[in-house]
Amino acid sequence: MLGPEIETFRGNKIVRGVVVILALGAAWLVYVAFTANPRDSGFKTLSLVLLALPVLVFLWLRSIQVTLHSDGISYRSLFGEKEMRWDAVERFHYAATTRSVNFIPIGTYYEFKFVDSEGKKLRWGNRVERPGKLGPQLVEYSYPALFKKVADRYNCGMEVDFGAIRVKRDTGIRVKKFFGNKEIPWDQVSSFAIQSGHFYIWRKGEKRTTGPLLRHVPNAFVLQGLLNSIFKPGTAS
Repeated sequence: MLGPEIETFRGNKIVRGVVVILALGAAWLVYVAFTANPRDSGFKTLSLVLLALPVLVFLWLRSIQVTLHSDGISYRSLFGEKEMRWDAVERFHYAATTRSVNFIPIGTYYEFKFVDSEGKKLRWGNRVERPGKLGPQLVEYSYPALFKKVADRYNCGMEVDFGAIRVKRDTGIRVKKFFGNKEIPWDQVSSFAIQSGHFYIWRKGEKRTTGPLLRHVPNAFVLQGLLNSIFKPGTAS
């Protein structure tokens, strides 16, 4: 059982609205199927199935609750309930991708996934309301425990795994590329940044580089904090 609730996020109202429109369209098909003469039993069955699908999705979206607690996070829906303590989280995958049609932005799509020490997962995206507000809060509440785990491993000389990026105190940074790996010793690191959904690390004298997508760098914000603490001691919390 988790501690006091801080804030609850429910199913996305915009997505629910789209589902309602689809349900209305399916309801019209049901009306046509049952009033047509002669009536086609196959068409009637198909129309009922098409109506049932958006109705079930709507009920599922309505049941969703993501609740932030002082010591963890819980997720509830028609299909059950899961919860995870912040100090049990091993990996937090965060991705925010702006998509467009003919160069016209149509929205930002979010992906959040938590994995604990036993391999249990919590995952959701835009089906939850206000993902742009929820994302920074997930980073804030998961950060302290994750940073402590990562810093302890780093200080013990272990290679710390951030998916496409690995960090080791003795050798430096290794970035996984499409072909092979990019090795960057600590004294060759120029700068690093999270930009446009990627994690970039530049070598000294390097003007351009490619960086893995954030979805391929679990605990990306903790990695940023670790690098800040290495190159700017005292700035990481």
